[in-house]
Amino acid sequence: MTETSQAIATSQPPATPEGFIGKPEVARRLNKTIRTVDNWMSRGILPYYKIGRSVEFKWSDVESHLTQTCRVARRT
Repeated sequence: MTETSQAIATSQPPATPEGFIGKPEVARRLNKTIRTVDNWMSRGILPYYKIGRSVEFKWSDVESHLTQTCRVARRT
């Protein structure tokens, strides 16, 4: 069964590939500055793709990496 026929059978739209986002969008979603994003990239905190002279991110990669490597601290 093809992806399209599966989508019709299950009444769900076919999966679309995730696009890339830039540093300003990552900074906006994390509520940080672009300078902080640059710092986190150089420290290995944020995964990124270097395409020529451009730097791009996949939001799902950023979220999953932060979930795995960062901890949530709660004040008591």
